[in-house]
Amino acid sequence: MTSRRSFSGSTTTDRPPPSAASARPWSTAVDTRLLARKPATLSMREAAALPLAVITAWECLVNRAGVRAGQKVLVHGGAGGAGSVAVQIAAARGAEVFATASAARTPLVRRLGAVPIDHTSVPVERYIAEHTGGAGFDIVFDTVGGPVLDASSEAVRTYTGHVVSALGWGTHALAPLSFRAATYSGIFTLLPMLTGRGREHHGEIPREAAALVDEGKLRPLLDGTRYTLADVADAHRSVESGTADGKVVVDVEP
Repeated sequence: MTSRRSFSGSTTTDRPPPSAASARPWSTAVDTRLLARKPATLSMREAAALPLAVITAWECLVNRAGVRAGQKVLVHGGAGGAGSVAVQIAAARGAEVFATASAARTPLVRRLGAVPIDHTSVPVERYIAEHTGGAGFDIVFDTVGGPVLDASSEAVRTYTGHVVSALGWGTHALAPLSFRAATYSGIFTLLPMLTGRGREHHGEIPREAAALVDEGKLRPLLDGTRYTLADVADAHRSVESGTADGKVVVDVEP
């Protein structure tokens, strides 16, 4: 996500409007159903990092799982872009939140409002017993996929539990989920863009999230490295390697 152009009220940039001669490269036709005002308390870079992460987390936790106060929610990948937003959304809606992360990132997860779980040293059975008394979590949100999605089925509460994933693209066993009589939902964030169905909701979600931001309940987590278009290959490598802390933002200079 680039950071120099972000819709904010009647303006689209944090710089003075360009002349007519220079405006054309930055002009584009947009679907107004997808537009949302930039939260007043965010910088342009922070605002650029919010839409995809917040739409992913909101669709999973709010639209599919119906997260609410009193529930225990486990977020896999709590220090990532979508995971860090999910932790904050669940906490803002009154849930008790737990999140897996590496040992180095557990302090960050705690600052976001979740109880950290070091996935490199704590097995599933142990954290289920420690944090739920063996009952399992009401909601398990998987942002990692692969074996982590399989482990999610083992961590969910019997009967009423719900596993939801943004990366359910592989082949997985349904038996652990079925034996718990729990449910599963997957999301594909690009579906409204490809089909045209539900596009309005992809504008509604950032608008609702903006209110949480300005109330101090949500803030995007940005990786500390600054990238420009000249460094875009490095930005991709950071994302692919999993070394980025939060969302990677590329600055585009006119």
